[in-house]
Amino acid sequence: MKHFLIFLSAMLCLSTMLYAQKDTVEVQGFYEAGVYGTLNDAIDAAVTNGTINNTVFKLKPYEAYVLSRSIYIDKGQSLEIVAPKAGTNQDSAPPQIVWTEEGIDRSYVIQTYGDVVMKNVWVRYADFLGAKVSSTISFENQDDAEDPERGTFDGCIFDYDGIGSESGGAVNIKADHFVGKFENCYWRNNSDNHFQYYGRAVSFPYQSTGWHADTLLFENCTFTNISRIVMQEGKEYDDNILLNHCTILNTVEWVIQALDGNYKNVSVTNSIIVNPYMLGYRALDVCDFPPNGNQTYDDFEAGLCNPPGGGLIQDFVPVDSLSFAVDYTDQDRGIFIGNNAYLYTDYMLDWFTNCGWCKDQIKNRLNENLHHPYPMVGQNSLDIIDSVDADGNKVFKKMNIDWSTIYSDDPGFIVPATNQDTMLLFIEYKWSTAADIDWSYKPEAGFNQQWPLPENLAYTNTAYQTAAMGGFPLGDLNWFPDKMAAWKGQRDAEWSVINNWLNNGGPNGVKEVTGTIPTDYTLQQNYPNPFNPTTQIAYSIPVSGHVSLKVFNTLGQEIATIFEGQQNAGNYVATFNGAGLASGVYIYQLQSENVSLTKKFVLMK
Repeated sequence: MKHFLIFLSAMLCLSTMLYAQKDTVEVQGFYEAGVYGTLNDAIDAAVTNGTINNTVFKLKPYEAYVLSRSIYIDKGQSLEIVAPKAGTNQDSAPPQIVWTEEGIDRSYVIQTYGDVVMKNVWVRYADFLGAKVSSTISFENQDDAEDPERGTFDGCIFDYDGIGSESGGAVNIKADHFVGKFENCYWRNNSDNHFQYYGRAVSFPYQSTGWHADTLLFENCTFTNISRIVMQEGKEYDDNILLNHCTILNTVEWVIQALDGNYKNVSVTNSIIVNPYMLGYRALDVCDFPPNGNQTYDDFEAGLCNPPGGGLIQDFVPVDSLSFAVDYTDQDRGIFIGNNAYLYTDYMLDWFTNCGWCKDQIKNRLNENLHHPYPMVGQNSLDIIDSVDADGNKVFKKMNIDWSTIYSDDPGFIVPATNQDTMLLFIEYKWSTAADIDWSYKPEAGFNQQWPLPENLAYTNTAYQTAAMGGFPLGDLNWFPDKMAAWKGQRDAEWSVINNWLNNGGPNGVKEVTGTIPTDYTLQQNYPNPFNPTTQIAYSIPVSGHVSLKVFNTLGQEIATIFEGQQNAGNYVATFNGAGLASGVYIYQLQSENVSLTKKFVLMK
C-alpha cells in the first residue's frame, strides 16, 4: 500500500508538471485589436511552430473573435480554446466566435482531424454583421481505430445555426469513432427558416454512410428552438446516446432521430422536454385511406389505424431488420427513460386544431390533414420494450421505461425562450404552404452579445424541483446553480443507477457469476460494509424459480427492490445503490420458493 501511495503521488506530480508545460496564449479580439482573424493567426502560428498540442488559447470575456478563414487541425494535432466562466454582468459575457462577412468559404468554423476542447466559448453561426452562415464544427476521420476523434465542450453556446455545412449539424461527425462530451452547453436558436428537418445539435452529414459515434453525452445542457438533438441520416449508428439533466424546449421533429433505428444504448433521464416534435403526425400518415385502403377518419378517431411513432426517440428497428450490419444484438441493447417531464404546452395543443389553416381543413371536412401531438414513445417500440416470453418473463431486460417517474405538467418556465407568435406561424407554414419565417427567439440578443441572455428556464413547478434522482431538480441544473455543487457530489451514484438500468435492466445491477451450480441457497455479507453509497451482495440459488432480493429498514418497511423475477440456478452478484437513503442500519432479504435469508448492512455517509 505504501509503494502504491508513493507511485500515485509521483503520478500526480508528473501530471501537474505535464499540464504546466502547456503554454497559454492570450488572444486579442476584434474590439481590442481592431482586425479580423486574430484567433486564426494565433492558431496558425502554433501549428507552424509545432506547439499546437501544448498550447491553450485563452479568449477574453465580452470580445468578438472574427474568423477570416476556417480553423484547420490536422491529424496528430489537438486544439484547446478556453475563456473564463461567465459571470452575471455584461462585461463577463462569453467571448463570441463569428464569421467575417467577406465572401469566402465559410463551411467550417473548425475542421479537425484531431481532438478539440472548448470551454466557455460562444460560437455564433453568423457573420459579424449578424447574417446567418451555414457552417459547422466538423470532426473528420483519423483512420485510426485506436484513437477516436474527441470533442469536449463545457459551458459553450452554439447559437443561430440553421443548415450546417454539408447539411449536418452545429457539430458534424465524419469519423469512424467519435466521442462527444457536452456539459453545461446551450444550443440556442438552431432553427432553420425553411427546412423543418435542419437545425441539429450533433449530426452526421446529409446522405452520408458508415460513420459512427462511440458516445454522445449531453449533461446539464439546454436546447431551445431546434429541429433535433441527435440525427442519423442513414447507414450510421451510435453506441451510446446519453441525455441527463437536460432542458429541451421546442423541437420541430424528433429529439433523437435514428433514420434506421441505429443505436445500441440510449438513456434520457432527469430531463424536461417541452413541445417535442411540434409538426406532429396526420391521420394520413397512419391510416390506409382510399384508393389504397378503405379506412376512414372515423377509424382514426376510434384508434383503428396504425399507431404513430414516438416524439422523443424515433421508433427503433430490430437489429435483424437493419439495412447494414452492427456488432450487437437486440439483447445487448439498453434503453432507459426515467425521471422526465414530457409535454406539449396548452397553446401548442390548441394550435393543432385552431390555426387558420387548421380551421379551413375542418370547415372543408378534411380532418385527415390535421396534425396531432406525438406520444413520447411509439407503440411499435413499446411492444418491443414490453415484450414477454411464453412464461411471462421480459424478453429484453435492458429496455425499460420507468413510467412512475414520467410527468406531464407544465414546468412554468420563468422566461421561456419562445417567440410564440412567429414559432406557431412557422409550424402552420410547414403544415400548409411551406413559406419561410425566422422563428428564433430574440436573435438580436445573440447579435448584441447580451449577457445574461433574456430567457430564464428556471421554473415554478415545485414538484419538478425535487423530481430528479436524488431529489434534485429536473432539467439543466445551470438554471438552478445553487443545486449544482450538491449534485456533483452524488453524480457518480446517479450514473451508477442509470448504468444499472442500461446494463442490467434495473436501478440496482444483478450479474450472474460463472461457476458450478450451487447445492444450497446462500446469501453472503455485502462488501464493502459499511458502504457509501454502493455495495455488492453475492447470493446463490440451487434451482430455477422466482427470486426476490429486497431492502428493508429496521421497522420492516420495504425500501427498495434490487431484483424480482425468474432466475436460473446459479451464483449472482447484485449492486445496491443507497444514494437516496439516510445513514443507518438496513436489512436485505433473499426469498425464493420457501427459503428466506436475511442479513444486515450499514449505510454510512
